[in-house]
Amino acid sequence: MSFLGNRTQRVHPLYVPIANKWSYWTYTARRNIKWISMIALVLLVYSLVSAVLDIMDLVSGSVWNRVLYIAAFALSAIIKVLDLAAHYEDRFTTEERDEGFYENVEAPGKEWERLDLRMGGKGTEPVFRSDKVDELLRSDRPLDIVRDRDYEKRLNNHISRKENWENTYRKFLRHNHREAMYSGKQFYNEIKYGLCSEPDPAHPEKPVRIHKTCYFDSYLTNIIPGRVLTRNRDKEEMARATDPKWIPYTLDESGSRRLRATGECAMANEPGVTTLCIKENGSILLWRQNNLAQCSTGQLVASGSGSANWGDCRDFLNDPEKNGLRKAVIRGMERELWEESVGQRGISDRKFYENLDTRITGYFRWLKKGGKAEFVGVSRLRNSNSMTENMVPEVSEVLAGEDIPVRSMWMLTEKLQKHLEKPLGEKPYEGVDGENTYSVSCTMAMYALRNVCREYCAQTCPWAKQDGCRGEDCPCKPFDVLFEKETR
Repeated sequence: MSFLGNRTQRVHPLYVPIANKWSYWTYTARRNIKWISMIALVLLVYSLVSAVLDIMDLVSGSVWNRVLYIAAFALSAIIKVLDLAAHYEDRFTTEERDEGFYENVEAPGKEWERLDLRMGGKGTEPVFRSDKVDELLRSDRPLDIVRDRDYEKRLNNHISRKENWENTYRKFLRHNHREAMYSGKQFYNEIKYGLCSEPDPAHPEKPVRIHKTCYFDSYLTNIIPGRVLTRNRDKEEMARATDPKWIPYTLDESGSRRLRATGECAMANEPGVTTLCIKENGSILLWRQNNLAQCSTGQLVASGSGSANWGDCRDFLNDPEKNGLRKAVIRGMERELWEESVGQRGISDRKFYENLDTRITGYFRWLKKGGKAEFVGVSRLRNSNSMTENMVPEVSEVLAGEDIPVRSMWMLTEKLQKHLEKPLGEKPYEGVDGENTYSVSCTMAMYALRNVCREYCAQTCPWAKQDGCRGEDCPCKPFDVLFEKETR
């Protein structure tokens, strides 16, 4: 092993705080710059430049110039100290959730159903899904994308509006930034794409509208709604993200709540992308999210799981095959799988993708994340003998988890059903310490894959058509039959 070893890990502990700080400074500066800070900065720059010039010109430098730059330096320091003292205690805050904010929200339409996933001792996570949307995504029908720049302006104006930014968004962002810096968590900004519409089974030829956004936009518009920020000293309420304009559901006079359509609210809606990877030896690999992650800490997660990047869709905005959405989602799934399970450990992303097949199996909307979109899928890794030796968790994000044996379609269906019993409420949850809990995206990826398996066994399996299901003697290997239509 070289001195640098795994270069993604050697420098990562130093990279995280630097990236956190840089992201926070650049994002807040772009949104709004406080005039008092600008005055202090101008005075500081003037004093530093004057000091340098004075040192370079020791003969002609006047005492008056020296007095001016020393006074400017002192004044900038005084302004910063006074501003810090006035707002110092505002930095120490606690974020709480309004527990009733997402209660009794109904599905966005008749074609959708609500599932309340039981997350062990962490309560429930409501999600919404549609058989028709899943069928469209599993089909060969091209699904295109188009960029909506008007939505980008609308979202940017909404966040930057003074009353929104100063009264709410800036305070929540500062709180989470300070929490991340203290605990060592990753909280840095990345360029993303978001959905401002979604696949429409009634009009599949209609391109899905997307917009360019970033992770901090998503945190502020999708994550904080329904939360309250209080000051630690006196528990005074500092900010409340419950403005009716930000609520991702409608609320009529009778009190009935219904999830809004994607894009109706000014939200980033950056989609999640999750894929379950089937290895050639007949197993599905799961990781465990480490405790420094922003979401799903300590839970079992799919070996490829995260959020979509702008780079995933950029090359497919003018796709000649009109299949940009499908290609962008699959690109994101495969990128996340490579980053979390291989990374910079000897296999390039290009070589890895050449040996990977991926298909989308489902879609859902995560209520407590502002109803944002989540795509789930399944991948198979060909030539596993040369690939799987490098598939180890990227410990900056995930840790070792478990392998699910899936040597046949019958076994895969049975295993998935067993893993889904508790999250779906089909078996009481006893809350045993140390018992495995699956993340929301992993649970829904298993749910969609189970439905795909059941569909295959009922409609396609040649053995079932001839002699009926062979059960434990099932000869159908998921590694093969789930990807019969896949071509590279």
